[in-house]
Amino acid sequence: MTKDNRNGSRLMRPGAALVCTAVMLCLSWPGLATAATDDAIVIKAARALCGDGRAIDNATIIIRAGKVVTLGADLPVPDGARVLEFDRGVITPGLIDACCAVDFETPQTGDRPVTPLRELSFWTAVAEYGQHYENTPTNFAPEPLNPACPLPEAPPEVYDALLPAQTEPLTAWAEQAAEVTPNRRVLDSINLLSDDFASLAREGVTTVYISPDSANVIGARGTILKTAGPLTTRVVTPAADVKVSLGGDPSSRGEGNDLPPTYGPPPTFHTRRPTTRMGVEWVFRKAFYDAMRVRDGLEPEGADAPPTEAVPALLEILAGKIPLRVQARMQHDIYSALRLAHEFNLRFVLEEATEAYRCLPLLKQANIPVIFGPIFIEPSGWRGNYAIRYEVERARLNTPRQLADAEIEFALTAQEMRGEEGLVRQGMVAVRNGLSPTQALAAVTSTPARLLGLENQLGQLAADTDADLVVWNTAPFEATSRPLLVMINGQVVYED
Repeated sequence: MTKDNRNGSRLMRPGAALVCTAVMLCLSWPGLATAATDDAIVIKAARALCGDGRAIDNATIIIRAGKVVTLGADLPVPDGARVLEFDRGVITPGLIDACCAVDFETPQTGDRPVTPLRELSFWTAVAEYGQHYENTPTNFAPEPLNPACPLPEAPPEVYDALLPAQTEPLTAWAEQAAEVTPNRRVLDSINLLSDDFASLAREGVTTVYISPDSANVIGARGTILKTAGPLTTRVVTPAADVKVSLGGDPSSRGEGNDLPPTYGPPPTFHTRRPTTRMGVEWVFRKAFYDAMRVRDGLEPEGADAPPTEAVPALLEILAGKIPLRVQARMQHDIYSALRLAHEFNLRFVLEEATEAYRCLPLLKQANIPVIFGPIFIEPSGWRGNYAIRYEVERARLNTPRQLADAEIEFALTAQEMRGEEGLVRQGMVAVRNGLSPTQALAAVTSTPARLLGLENQLGQLAADTDADLVVWNTAPFEATSRPLLVMINGQVVYED
């Protein structure tokens, strides 16, 4: 057998750093990791945390052909096996983010205005791009301040101040031809070579459910992917759960996206549906009632009918053949999700759930699992935007502990967060606020695997499961913890 001794603190020979860096790049780049073979790989470490509550000291894991063959304490090593030894390391299953938002790396720019800005009147420009008005020169204050009264052309510097609106990226990547798009697949818009996947793998996240954007009321079907490895092995489930968004996202994240030109003039707050929570629920209910009319041989009637091609997917959701998840942050939005699910006899998983702690009895009674997160006190990114911020003002750090105390099944998610706010750090924050390390590990391994329907394949260290694992330099939720080695399907995809 061959043996590599790794303890996370060894010294490197002078001149070896460049070679090591090149090897690491090859290992971590998707598709370039060494292929799985029938030769056994043995990993030894001080301790293994199996994700299901079991812990093994002096752990030995034997891997063959991308699967865990067996594991235990001080197992004999097969002849010819490659041995990776970590004297002080801790092995866990690969982390799973059940609601991940990946950087698509496809810049999107607004296509308005059709008419060049300098050909528009000042007030037309301000009406279209009012959010940039504060950037206009302070020495220009036309009177009267009445958009209905045409004014002479504004000075050139006013339009120059408004020009950034022409190239400002959109905040959503959802298909905007309709509010109901369960016939679409997120997989069709994913760049599997995105650097974001490499970032996730380096942080120990080996599997992700890529969530649809929240700009649609009933969005596309998400996809489940491995974060590294040969491209032919990356896609676990091409079309997974459909996502519903309640609350302000369908209005605030979608209102700036134009419909195709054939649909008429660009939508505004007064013409684009939905613009209120009542409108969101109307679109949701109308979609399913119209689908039931089609099932019964009738034609949809009235405004806001779902696209014809979306109806088969809606019927499969009603039949329980396509899993459903609902994003809702505030207490009354969570209550709306429970009420709508009861109306249509739907099962769903609750996403984000900022105020889940205010709904514990009803969530427990309805047996609704929760994918909670990210955890924060002050929201960052688009959640800090004025249009959404009010939905997360009551965030609490100890919500995971309260979910555990209420015996509500839950997973943790970092969504778009990486690095110091990534998935393992979400677990660290939860532990510091009352969750046990065992509960936190389950919330990022075995529980998300179960919610994704992959509990027999992922999320735990057990025989016949995928050899997706992480070796940490210490217990994973310590402040100084970091991955020493990440393996997916028995292949080393990252090594520190």
